[in-house]
Amino acid sequence: MSKSAIGSTEVRRAPASSKGWFVWMTGLWVIFFVLMQSGELDDLAAWIRDLPIVVELLVWLVFFPQVLATAVWTSDWSEGLRVTLVTLFAVVWTLVSVPRPKTRR
Repeated sequence: MSKSAIGSTEVRRAPASSKGWFVWMTGLWVIFFVLMQSGELDDLAAWIRDLPIVVELLVWLVFFPQVLATAVWTSDWSEGLRVTLVTLFAVVWTLVSVPRPKTRR
């Protein structure tokens, strides 16, 4: 082993920006599920659809996982498929957002 690897006690931490991103994503999912439970998700989907196309595209870009989940939830698909997909979206995007320490190159 190299000398620097033996004596290194450096603790790697996730950058603050990644922690902020995780909080942002988790918060958006909490809001999504609150709206879903209160039955207001249909109103939100209609509001997004009624936006001018450029603004709607911007909303899709900024809030992609939640808007995609909203589109799936308000679709005519079976309830089991909708629940499975929305849960999958929430879990995957949350796991992707978990802060990780920076790696050295």
